[in-house]
Amino acid sequence: MADIDEKILDLITKQSAVIEKQSQVLDDLVTKTPATAQNANPLHGVGGLWSTPGLERDVITAHVRPFGIDRVLPMYPSSSQDPRFGSLTGFTATIGNQPTTVCADAPYGYVKGCNLTARFGLDRLDTNTIDIAHVNMKINRGDFTDLFLRGQLLGMTNVAPKNLTPSQILNVITMSEMVTVGVNFERMLTREMWQGAVGLGQFPGLDSQIATGQIDADTSVTCPALDSDVKDFAFDNIGGTGRDIVEYLSMLEYYLKYNARTMGLEPVKWVLACRPELWFELSRVWPCKYLSDHCTFPNTAANQGGAFIINDNVNVDLRDRMRDTMQIPINGTWYDVVEDTGIYEYTNITSANCKAGEYASAIYFVPLTITGGFPVTYREYLDYSQSGQDEGLLKGTQTFWTDGGAYYWAVEYHNWCYKLAARTEQRVILRTPQLAGKIQRVKYSPLQHLREDYTDSAYFKDGGVSIRKHTWGAAVWS
Repeated sequence: MADIDEKILDLITKQSAVIEKQSQVLDDLVTKTPATAQNANPLHGVGGLWSTPGLERDVITAHVRPFGIDRVLPMYPSSSQDPRFGSLTGFTATIGNQPTTVCADAPYGYVKGCNLTARFGLDRLDTNTIDIAHVNMKINRGDFTDLFLRGQLLGMTNVAPKNLTPSQILNVITMSEMVTVGVNFERMLTREMWQGAVGLGQFPGLDSQIATGQIDADTSVTCPALDSDVKDFAFDNIGGTGRDIVEYLSMLEYYLKYNARTMGLEPVKWVLACRPELWFELSRVWPCKYLSDHCTFPNTAANQGGAFIINDNVNVDLRDRMRDTMQIPINGTWYDVVEDTGIYEYTNITSANCKAGEYASAIYFVPLTITGGFPVTYREYLDYSQSGQDEGLLKGTQTFWTDGGAYYWAVEYHNWCYKLAARTEQRVILRTPQLAGKIQRVKYSPLQHLREDYTDSAYFKDGGVSIRKHTWGAAVWS
């Protein structure tokens, strides 16, 4: 009898082990277990970033924020995974001959169309793991948690989650971690907006959509009627003696306005987009070149070098007006200018056509709306708020969406430790590539390149520490 009892006990033990193993495998499939010890930035307490005795209450930020065209692009929710955007591209030539009798068949033709599409790109970021037991820990009464942030960490873009309160990052660990996620979403999405890849993972950026070689999304047949106007400056300097930036931009604008007028799409709201360094140099050389376009005197003995007349302070006034209003006059029309740090830039490291101190990038003409105010360049996001019915079946889980459903957050727990995971699926859509254009590889040589927020840039600067080592104690996180 004892032998039977031992066999039954052994069988039950093995069965329990199998069930436990199966449960563990299932859990691993459902959720990723966070680390069991805190690795989040400690803000206060031993090792805390802001726990230095005598630290003044006001903390001033030196963090440089990215910015770009997302500020002027509307954003709409969507649940369409593979949409189609139709365009009427033209009419075929007539088929057949003129009839010889009144009632005989006459020549006929067909209308042609082309479908464009857009794909969502998935971006994911996590916070570090937080130990709930340490979130309110302080070294002693000299460790103050009433610090005040001077300056802004977010807000120059329209891509970061909006429910974040950066002012709390000095005193609240969870908010500090969430703001870090927001900062990195800005870094990712401002670049993707232009440089997003055509392959899997990212959504195609505007640079790959403002292009020639447009094709039908269903048949892969080319649609040249939808091609953008793409010009190449071939690494000529914007203020040099090579290609003339006024001639190129003027022709680009005239070509696109001609398209809009003959297609019946006017009025069109366009913006000019370029990097801030390129805009600084463009606004510097534009007044002189624009006001003297094809007005240079011939090279004579009395006028060596083909000089032209400068009207007192007219050039300086025009330059200052352009920079102050962020507008540029082209063919008599003033266009809004959008500076964008996410546009790709050639350097002497990435191109043999640039020497040290020389850079090159593109100038874009982007249509925002057409006749009737109809939006033709805009952003869409997968609307997570529509998942409420399914989410209601997952009792006991910690998930929530923000920004109208644009961002989805999940809280992962392991005993007293937790972390937040965030995701967003967005895309940028250009419905009228035939009204968009760009001048590629425009070279410029500013006296000094501006700082950048992207950590892989040569012009990124930070410094300091994340965890402080105090001589009177050691940071111990169990």
